Amino acid sequence: MASIDSRIIQQLKMAWLAAEERGDKQAQIALLRAHPEAQEALIDFIAAYHATALEQEHDTLASPEEIQLLPLTERACQRALARVFGLNQGSEADAQARPEASAASLASVKTLRELRQRRRLSLTEAARGLHLGVDVWKKFEDGLIDLLSLSARQLERLASFFDISPQEFGELLRNSQPTLALNRRQTGEAARRQRQEAPARQSLAEAIARSDMSEPEKRAWLEE
Repeated sequence: MASIDSRIIQQLKMAWLAAEERGDKQAQIALLRAHPEAQEALIDFIAAYHATALEQEHDTLASPEEIQLLPLTERACQRALARVFGLNQGSEADAQARPEASAASLASVKTLRELRQRRRLSLTEAARGLHLGVDVWKKFEDGLIDLLSLSARQLERLASFFDISPQEFGELLRNSQPTLALNRRQTGEAARRQRQEAPARQSLAEAIARSDMSEPEKRAWLEE
C-alpha cells in the first residue's frame, strides 16, 4: 500500500469518530469507500476502537464475536483483528463465507443500478469510490461495458467495492444490458434499424481511454 501522510490519516480518524458520535453509519461507509488507500489503517483503528469500547463496558477484553463493525469492511476487519489481537482465523474460509442476511438483501437486486441504490450511493459516490469516471461507471450501469473485456483483477476490484462476488457482479452487469422491445408490427427493416441505433458496447479499456479520468487513475485500472 502506498505511503499516506499521517496527518491525513488523523483527519480521517477524527471524521470517523465524529460520525460515530452522531450515529451516522452511512457517513462512515462513505468515508471508507472514498479513501480506499487508507482503508487498512482505518480498519485497524475501527477494530481497536470497538474492542476498547467493549472492554470498558464489560471490564474484559472483547471477543471476536462481540466486535461488530460496518458491513462494508466485515471481511477486511477479520484480517485486521488478527493483527490487532493475534487471533488465528482462516482468512480464505472467511472470504468464501457469505452471510445469509447479505445474500437475502441482494435477492431482489437485478442490475448494477439497483445494487448501487441498495448500497445508498449516488452515481458520483460510486464512481469516486471506484476511482472511475462518472461516465465510465454509468456505462457499467447501462450495461454498455463488455464483461469479457474485464480481467480477473478488474472484476474482483469492482465486486469487492460492493462486497459481492465477481460472479455476482458479472451477472448483474449482464442483466444491466438494454433490451430491445420490438413491435410485432415493425417491418424487418425497422427492426434492423432499431438494433443498429442501440448503443454499442465497449471494452473497459476503450471506455477509460475516452473518459476524462486522471492519468494515474487510468493507469491504475489499465495495468490490472
